[in-house]
Amino acid sequence: MKRYRIGLMVGDKSIDYVYSVRMGIQNTLEESGHVLITISDLISFHSRTNAVSYFRVAFEVAGRLGLDAIIVPAGIIASYLADDRSYLKDFLHVLEQDKTIVIERKIDGYRCVEKDNAPGMHACMRHLIEECGFTKIAFLGGPESSKGAREREDIYYEEMAAHGLDTPSSLLEHGDFSGECGDAVFRLLDNNPGLEAIACCCDLEARTAYHDVRKRGLIVGEDIAITGFDDDQHAPHMNPPLSTVHMTGYDLGCMAAREAIRMCEGKEQEESCLSSSFVARASCGERSHGLVEKFRSFFHEDPYPIKKAVDSFVESTISMASRHTVEDFRTAMTELFNKVRMSYLQHRSNPTPQDQLFSAQDLGELFNQGYREFMSLEGFCATGTALLQAIVEESPEEDMIWAIEQVANLHLSISRTLNAEMMEGKVRMARREWLSLHMTDDALRESTNPKHAYKLILKEFRELGVRQADIFLLPDPLTFLGSRTFALSDTIVPIGRLTDGKVKVMEGNTSIALQELLDYILPRHGAASSYAVGGLMAGDELVGILAMDGGTLDVDGQLIASLNLGLALKHLQMIATERETNELLSKSNLLLEHQSHYDEMTGVLNRRGFMSKLSRILNQHKGDNGALFYLDLDGLKTINDTYGHDCGDEAIKQTTHVLDAFLPADSLLGRLGGDEFVAFCMVKEEADLEAVGKSVDEGMHLFNQSHSYPFELAISYGGVFFPITDSAYSNVTQSLATADERLYQMKKHRRSSRGYQG
Repeated sequence: MKRYRIGLMVGDKSIDYVYSVRMGIQNTLEESGHVLITISDLISFHSRTNAVSYFRVAFEVAGRLGLDAIIVPAGIIASYLADDRSYLKDFLHVLEQDKTIVIERKIDGYRCVEKDNAPGMHACMRHLIEECGFTKIAFLGGPESSKGAREREDIYYEEMAAHGLDTPSSLLEHGDFSGECGDAVFRLLDNNPGLEAIACCCDLEARTAYHDVRKRGLIVGEDIAITGFDDDQHAPHMNPPLSTVHMTGYDLGCMAAREAIRMCEGKEQEESCLSSSFVARASCGERSHGLVEKFRSFFHEDPYPIKKAVDSFVESTISMASRHTVEDFRTAMTELFNKVRMSYLQHRSNPTPQDQLFSAQDLGELFNQGYREFMSLEGFCATGTALLQAIVEESPEEDMIWAIEQVANLHLSISRTLNAEMMEGKVRMARREWLSLHMTDDALRESTNPKHAYKLILKEFRELGVRQADIFLLPDPLTFLGSRTFALSDTIVPIGRLTDGKVKVMEGNTSIALQELLDYILPRHGAASSYAVGGLMAGDELVGILAMDGGTLDVDGQLIASLNLGLALKHLQMIATERETNELLSKSNLLLEHQSHYDEMTGVLNRRGFMSKLSRILNQHKGDNGALFYLDLDGLKTINDTYGHDCGDEAIKQTTHVLDAFLPADSLLGRLGGDEFVAFCMVKEEADLEAVGKSVDEGMHLFNQSHSYPFELAISYGGVFFPITDSAYSNVTQSLATADERLYQMKKHRRSSRGYQG
C-alpha cells in the first residue's frame, strides 16, 4: 500500500480547537498507514499583523513539497486574516486544486468539508427557552470576522424572535475563540439585571464566563445557566459539566483525513458535512449524569463487570488519542482496576484502618505512561471519585470513614500529580528556553567556523528531545516586506541533520530541489506518523527551512527553537557575507557593494541598499522625526517615445543629480527602478515636508534653465512625516504606500496641466 503524504496548513497546537483538528487528522492517517506533514507548526501566529506574510511563506513551501494531498482549514486561516478572502484565494492558487481539500468553508472548485452549526445551535437555544423556561438570554459571540461565529449569532436571534423574546443590544457581546473575552461577561451581567443564561460561541468563552460569573458570587447551573459550543475535552469535566453543542474539531479532522485519503486514491467524495448536536449537562441546571449510581449497580452484578467499569474510565479520561494509545490505556486501567478491586475485597474480608485501595505509586505509573499527553486528569478524577463514592455508599456504617478517606486520597494524589507536573513544566520551559537561546549564542561564538556552529546548534536540538531534524538554507535570504507575491527559490541547501539523535553536518556546497525535500528526509526517519516543515524567519526575511519530527516539542518549544534558529542562521549568513564582501571590496574597489546595494545606472542606493541603510538610521535616531518621500519623474514615456531610450536614461541620471543636490544634506536617496525614486530625510516638524518639496522643484527649474537638453525635467512627489519609534521600520511599507498615494495625486494634477503621458 502506498504511504500517502498529506499536508495540513496551520498546525498551531496552542489553541484547543486547532489542536483537536490536527489530532483528528493525524490519528486517522496514522491508523491508515499514512503520514501527516504539518506546514505551519514552525511559524508564530501570535502576531496577527504578520499573519499574511507567515501564511504566504507556509503556502509557498507547501506548494513545492510534492504532497499527495493538502488540507486547508479555511475558517482558521480567515480568522487570522480578518476574513480577507482575497488573501485566502491568493494562497490557494499556490496549491494544486485537484490535491487540495478545504475544510470549514465552501469554496467553489475545491473538495470541501463543512460544518453545519445549525442543528446543534438551534437545539441549544430551544433547550434554554423551551425546556429550561429562560426568557432573558444573552449571547457571547465570537470574532465578527468568523463565518461560523456569525452563523451561531444569527441562530440566537432567530430562535429568540421565534419565541417572541426581546433581544436588546445589551444582550450581545463579542469575545474571541481563544477565550479572551475581556470584560464582556461583566458587561452582560451589569447591563442586564436578572440575566438567566449566557449562550457562548465556544467552550473557551464558556470557561471564561464560568470564572467571571463566580467573581460576582453567582453559581453556574443554579443562579445562571451557561452553554458553550465545540464540546472540547474539558467540557464534561468542568464544574458543573458544561452544556454545549457537540461539534468537535477532532471529528472534523477525522472526516477531512478520510476524504484526503479518498482523494489520493482517486475516489469520489463521500463525506462533505459534519453536523452538530446539543449535549445537555449540569450548567443549565440538569442533574448529575448518575455515574455513582452506575458504579453502585455494578456491585450487584456477578461477576463484577470489570470491562464496563474500565470503559467508564476510558470514555471520561482519554481524548484525541489513536486506537493503539487507547488500548494501551485500557490495559493499564484494567490492571489498576483489578488491583483496586482486590484491595477492596481483602479489606472487606479483614478490614484494618491502614488499608489502601491504591497507592500513589500506582497512580504515578499510570500518569507517566506515553498516553499521558491525551489524558484528562479532571475526567479521571471525576470517574474515580464516582467509583469511590459508590464504595462509600455500599460500605457498612462502621467502614464509612475508611471509604471516605479513600476519596480524599484520590484527590490528594491527583493534586500532587498536577503540582508535580506544573513544577516539571516550569523546569522544562526554563531549560527549553535556555537551550534555544544557546543556538544564537553558539552562532555568535562560532561565527568564524559555520560548520562547528551548525554542529552545536543540532546538539541543542538533540538536548531539546528532537530525534529527527533537517536544516536547510535558502541560496539567498528572501525579504517580503508585505508584498502580496514573492519568488521562492527552487533549490535549498542542506547544512545539517539529526537522525535518531546522531548529528551530521554537510559541506554546504550542494543543493536539492525543494520539490524533493520529503524524498530527501522521510526515508531516513522510518514510520513517523507526523512531520513538521516550516520556514525559518529572521525579522522580515526567510532564511531557511526546518523539517523535524512533528510530535517532539509543544507549540511554544517549536516556536522558540525555530525563531532562535532563524536568528542564528541569519547571523552566520551576515558574518559570512560581511567577510566575503570585505574580501571582494578590497579586490574590486567596492564592486560588490555597488552591485548588491547600489543602482548601476545612477549610482544611488537600490531598494535593498536603501532599506538596509534606512533600518540602521532609524535605529540610531529614535526619538527624532523623519520623512519619507516617494518621487516619480514626469513624462519619461514621452521622452523615450520622442527622443529614444538613451535620452530617457540620461533624463533619469540628471534627475538623480538634481535630487542629490537639492534634497537636505543628510538625506538618503534610492532608486526603486524605472522613473521611481525614494528618499528619507530628518525633519523637525511636518511643515518641513513642504520646504523639501519646494527645494526639489527649484532644483528642477534651475536644471531646465541651465541645460540645453531636448527635454525638461519635472518630478512629482509625495511625502509622509513620522516620529521615529521602535516600530517605525515595521511601518515603512505603509508609509511608502501613503507617500505613493500623495505622489499619484500630484502626478495626476501635473499630467493634466503639462500634457505628459508617462
